[in-house]
Amino acid sequence: MEVTKIAIIIVTWNKIKQVCLLLKDLNELELLNIDLDIYVVDNASTDGTQSYLEEYYSDQVKVLQTGSNLGGSGGFSCGLQFVSKLDYNYIWLLDDDVRLDSLALVALINTLQNYEEVGVVGSQIRKLQKPNAIQEIGSFINNKKAHLKINFGNQVNISTEEILQGKPYVNVDICAAASLLIRCKIVQNMGVFEDYFLHFDDVEWCLRVKQAGWVIAVNPHSIVWHDSPDFKSRPWMNYYDERNLCYCWQKHRPELLLKRVVVSFPRLVYYAATGRYFLAEISIAGFQDFINGVQGKMLRKINYTEYTLEEIVHKPAKVFVQSSIYQDEFQSQNLKKIEVDKKVTFWPSPNKFSRIWLWIIAWFWKPIDIAIVTYQHPTLEVLNLAKWVYYFTGNGYVPVVINPLVLTKAVIKTSNQMWQIYWQIRNLKLSSMPEIMPTPLSPLVSIIICTSNRPNCLEKALQSLELIRYQNFEVIVIDASSTNQTIEIVNQVSSKNNLKINCLQVEPKNISYSRNMGIKLATGSIVAFFDDDAIPPSEWIEKLLDIYALHDEKCAAVGGTVRDLTRPGYPLQFQRGITNLFSETIAIRSADATNYNQANGLWFNGLMGTNCSFRKDILEKINGYDEFFDYFLDETDVCLRLIQAGYEVHYADVVIDHYPQPSHNRIDQKHLTCWYSLAKNTTYFAIKHGLTRGLFPIFVTRLFLLITYRCWLRIIRLKFTHHIPNSVLIKYIQQTIEGIRIGWKSGMDLHQVN
Repeated sequence: MEVTKIAIIIVTWNKIKQVCLLLKDLNELELLNIDLDIYVVDNASTDGTQSYLEEYYSDQVKVLQTGSNLGGSGGFSCGLQFVSKLDYNYIWLLDDDVRLDSLALVALINTLQNYEEVGVVGSQIRKLQKPNAIQEIGSFINNKKAHLKINFGNQVNISTEEILQGKPYVNVDICAAASLLIRCKIVQNMGVFEDYFLHFDDVEWCLRVKQAGWVIAVNPHSIVWHDSPDFKSRPWMNYYDERNLCYCWQKHRPELLLKRVVVSFPRLVYYAATGRYFLAEISIAGFQDFINGVQGKMLRKINYTEYTLEEIVHKPAKVFVQSSIYQDEFQSQNLKKIEVDKKVTFWPSPNKFSRIWLWIIAWFWKPIDIAIVTYQHPTLEVLNLAKWVYYFTGNGYVPVVINPLVLTKAVIKTSNQMWQIYWQIRNLKLSSMPEIMPTPLSPLVSIIICTSNRPNCLEKALQSLELIRYQNFEVIVIDASSTNQTIEIVNQVSSKNNLKINCLQVEPKNISYSRNMGIKLATGSIVAFFDDDAIPPSEWIEKLLDIYALHDEKCAAVGGTVRDLTRPGYPLQFQRGITNLFSETIAIRSADATNYNQANGLWFNGLMGTNCSFRKDILEKINGYDEFFDYFLDETDVCLRLIQAGYEVHYADVVIDHYPQPSHNRIDQKHLTCWYSLAKNTTYFAIKHGLTRGLFPIFVTRLFLLITYRCWLRIIRLKFTHHIPNSVLIKYIQQTIEGIRIGWKSGMDLHQVN
């Protein structure tokens, strides 16, 4: 029988224990003629997820490192972008906190194999904390509430036969990505998730697939257990719920957009009237950011403070705690410890008769010192009885003031804000809105690819541009090849994919010269570069433009992360790298690392040419690339000169996949043939930028050590790793010495001229 090839994508962030439990379930699946590859997309976890998986699961798991927390949307998009280019029949999306029945996968595969009209199929999702209770079996659009209606939600002990009612599958509008099997060709045609960070990304994608004519199905024979939303909901999630739902309705059901605001109005006013203005404010922020076209991770700061139990109960007191408020045993034990240590007296909930009298008395005397209630469904009758009221959010305790004047002000403020949102959205011309509002900045972007004798690589790179979501771009290819194959490939891709490509052949194999020619041909206000042996994700341009929009006109350049697909585990090549005036580089830093944009600084933000962009007018002001840098340090020199001119270089959370291929500069990644250029450019760069920043003997010593590390030690290593003949090693060393001589002379000449 034919083997079914499946790629499994698991997105995680700091949940290594849950991932390991899921991997255990995957190993216990019943598989017949099914070949599985497991990809764990790690959103820059700080709990050692990547190292742990690579140490203990390297034989069965491939880790895709995003380099920063991109949320579920970015994580799944990263995985989908990667595996959709590989040879798989289906792709199985899984949340990291699900547990699997042994038949979960087989049932999904049977649906896609037996029913060609079905494009994606989901599982029956049950609550992990209540194994017989259904969380959802897909969902439908609820027109009345401008939201979703969960199918079979919270129902218990229902048989599969009752769910199917004689049908082969359940036809729904949406399936959750907690367990979703997808035909690979659909991803190739429809693209990946929108940049919502989390929540409703799978909703929008399913609606997109459904509009393309595919059936969205659920096979209830496939059962998974998922951490219940009842136990992991947090106030800040309301921001993503409101904002992303608005984007969904704007794109797919515009008649529901304004209705969503109207339906939310009384709910948010109710939050404010019950002391939960912080919760109303989060939802309002979601609406406002939708109006402003903000996507991705929330940029706002949360305007409430969470305290620990020890901080709010610090002396003997009468305390009311709402029943079933805590989600785990640790929180319950912590409360018991407080009871013993602080001699806390728990105050029972009053009966109906006592409640009336207590409410009257409470205007003069509060019988409770502290009331702790859940922020979702609080016990309202005790709010007026306590001196201090805290809403428990799942992470901590938010203090609120239960005072008629304060509550009235909160209600008025919420009402005014919602009226403003209502009129702003009503005044939007929905029919003229673009389908996607990724950024308030929508310039023409010139995508420039420099290539030389790698037509097959270039073809893949050009084809990847079909999936770019941002539509306002042009493509420029600068070809330094010695044959006409590149032109033929460009013409084929252009005619086949209706992609307009401007191609220019140039004589020298000089990356800086090629990029300068591309800049001259560009008509866009932003020029973006990636290499011919790299594949950008669909959201690449959007992510770059988001950063330009976030900063002012001083932002002259934006680049992202580069990941190496040719090495085990797909390590990062570059992330938020910095370089100093001698060209010493720290290529990989954390997502929250310090920016270096000081004009007189020793270190400065740098970019990798595989994933970088610039404002064209500012690039032209500094005379573009220095063509002395034929290969290596070309974009580093540009970044430094931009910063020295008073501009800034920033980073975007977007990853380009790089698979470095042989060229005239290298046989493989370790066996380089460009030692002359490395030595020449290193020497020239150091003299150009660092000569006057210290004592001359220290400068020479530092440059000598850098050349030794960057060139000579690596050349000697080739003797042992590639068994290079001594004659070749001597030639490489001679090239290095000649490079130093030329770089030194040119650098010194430059200082004499200046």
